[in-house]
Amino acid sequence: MTCSVCGLDIPEERAVYISQFCKPEVCARCSQESHKTVFFEYSGKTAGTAVVVGSDPEQQRLARNCYLRRR
Repeated sequence: MTCSVCGLDIPEERAVYISQFCKPEVCARCSQESHKTVFFEYSGKTAGTAVVVGSDPEQQRLARNCYLRRR
């Protein structure tokens, strides 16, 4: 699989990701998606839940404070 923007080969792992989640056929360098931050919430003894936070700095600050149990 080749990138539709720059024409370089796309690695196998990314090609699998693209096909599974119906993403545009572009390499990681040409992708327009923003990075996400993930925190894990443990409300019980086991089985934490992943909480995905966007790229907004205020959302990340609030999530980080909550994760570190600060106010």
